[in-house]
Amino acid sequence: MKRRAEYVCGAHSVLAALARGPERVKRLLIAGGRRSRRVAEAVRLAESRGVPVETLDTKQLTKKAATAQHQNLVAAVHPTPPLTLDDLIETQPAAAPPILLLDGLQDPRNFGAILRSAAALGAGGVVWPKDGAVGLTPVVAKAAAGALEVIPLARVTNLARAVSALKEAGYWALAADAHGDKTLGVDELPRPCCLVIGAEGRGVRPLVLKHCDARVRIPIEAGAVSSLNASVAAAILLHGVRENRVEDEGAAQAKSSPS
Repeated sequence: MKRRAEYVCGAHSVLAALARGPERVKRLLIAGGRRSRRVAEAVRLAESRGVPVETLDTKQLTKKAATAQHQNLVAAVHPTPPLTLDDLIETQPAAAPPILLLDGLQDPRNFGAILRSAAALGAGGVVWPKDGAVGLTPVVAKAAAGALEVIPLARVTNLARAVSALKEAGYWALAADAHGDKTLGVDELPRPCCLVIGAEGRGVRPLVLKHCDARVRIPIEAGAVSSLNASVAAAILLHGVRENRVEDEGAAQAKSSPS
């Protein structure tokens, strides 16, 4: 059965696809006219890897990318095959970095930004549901800026069951919640953990929330804003868990060092 194509766009995403996963790239699409440095770099990379290069007018390129923010670079790629949750768990390193679970995220730019933060901050992977949530669209890929080629992804049928499966695998399930019983940077957070991030406005659904071990809130200055968007919350929580781990490792090394 022939696999359908999907598209990634923008300099970061296209160059990452060509550099890290050229076997996924079917062809490189560029706009006619004068080439920018990034477009010329992408063409050289594509030609060196045997990827065909096709020139289109800007209107055609925008239609393929489903956005005008493509920077004259679009790559037609085979769909990224998400892992099963079991496979994602089995591929985790011994350090067991935090895994993100996204509950019904709708905004593709938020989703892409979360993937970018997850890759940058060393998350073990990102899990999200098949229904009622945004998929891996060109807008997501552009906002992710190459993270699709780096971060392990798993798409599941039921997010609540995914939380339970991760708990059975030894993870603590922590939900981002503005009224959480634990405060990031104040209370010790158990590890290894998975972090559940809710949809814009709605937050984590009650059905998913009841499977979590604790709710974690990000301290916000009183009267400043009522909440943070999903991508910002995910980045702050990932950074907080990472910093906590670094502090713990430093303390352990200090204890083991000869006086």
